[in-house]
Amino acid sequence: MHKKLWNKDYILLLQSSAVSTIGDLMYSVAIGYWVYEKTGSSGLMGVMSSISMFVTMFLSPFCGSIVDKCSRKRVIVGIDTLQGLLMLGVGALAYTDRLNTAGVLIAAFLAALGSVFYSPAVGTLMLDIIPRDDMVRGQSIQSGVNSLINMVGTAFSGAMVAFFGVPLIVVMNGLSNLYAAASELFVHVPRTVQQGEQVTVKGVLKDMTYAVKTVFSDGCLRLFVPCAMIINLLSAGPIALFLPFCLEKGFTVDMYGYLVAAYTAAALVSVILLGSVKLSPKAQYWVMAVSFTGSVLFFTAAFCASAFVPMCVAAVFAGFLNCAGNTIFNASLMLALPQENRSAILGFIQAASVGGTALSALIYGLLGDVFPLHLVFVAGNVLSIVPMLHLCFHRQTKRFITEHCE
Repeated sequence: MHKKLWNKDYILLLQSSAVSTIGDLMYSVAIGYWVYEKTGSSGLMGVMSSISMFVTMFLSPFCGSIVDKCSRKRVIVGIDTLQGLLMLGVGALAYTDRLNTAGVLIAAFLAALGSVFYSPAVGTLMLDIIPRDDMVRGQSIQSGVNSLINMVGTAFSGAMVAFFGVPLIVVMNGLSNLYAAASELFVHVPRTVQQGEQVTVKGVLKDMTYAVKTVFSDGCLRLFVPCAMIINLLSAGPIALFLPFCLEKGFTVDMYGYLVAAYTAAALVSVILLGSVKLSPKAQYWVMAVSFTGSVLFFTAAFCASAFVPMCVAAVFAGFLNCAGNTIFNASLMLALPQENRSAILGFIQAASVGGTALSALIYGLLGDVFPLHLVFVAGNVLSIVPMLHLCFHRQTKRFITEHCE
């Protein structure tokens, strides 16, 4: 029987993800604002942002292998529950005025440790509950829901932090994670091929070896992994440091919220269009290639702008194009993964990609303490144009997209 896209499991996972995304969004804005107000250091914000990325980079391949052998429902529900309790603890420290920078960094590390198990479990589960011929549409809808939440939430994030205060925002994040865990109890999670196998060091290393061989035996993946690392290294850092960048420009926290909301609104329109129209594989490739290349140019224009309105306009085009490129590429990438050891392979690819992002956040943060952030951002984006063009217009990339989006 043909599986429908809007099945019970997809809806449950979609709404639980939406609720936890709301909490995570408010927490990231509140805690970022708290750290910058307490220290005034963009370097420290870079360190805080890079913690989760470094954890992902070093542990994702191993955690993906472990997830393949475990009950994904226990992993998903358990991690959300622990994340909720962690945030309630951080909120209690904030209410009693005992929260300090070290506590925030420790909480970031523990949260990242949970996410590195949670992400491959949810990512592979989505492959099981979304029909293969609806993968782009299903992921577009999921991205669209998250984009809508980010758009509305970010627009009012500054006002929410000012009205509720950091402690209450942190507690609300904890409650949202606990609600998500309760909802996920009712999701039917199919067994994986390796579920029930004993987790051993030898087995995990064997899966890692298989994942590496799988990635580097595919011509496009062999091209994608190093290119993604370089592109993320050069252009991902500004995302983690966008709040201090806006404050350096003379914008308020509210203006930062409106700017990010405009970016997210454009991303939402992008995923709605991709979720509504079925493109041919060849058309999907060209949309991806042109979108990725154009997004780099518009990001550079946004960082160069000194006035608020021109920056918003450039951010809108950048958000639309970047989201379109990522949606198509990620959908084809997920379809290309073999079912056996799928989490381990996904973990290895994610580790390579996030590695560049983590180093980028750290390097940009340190450079931002020495040079104006807008100059650092522009230099990085200009340099990223070369590897982006190489990746998008390479014949292996075209073959990969057209084969796996059929």
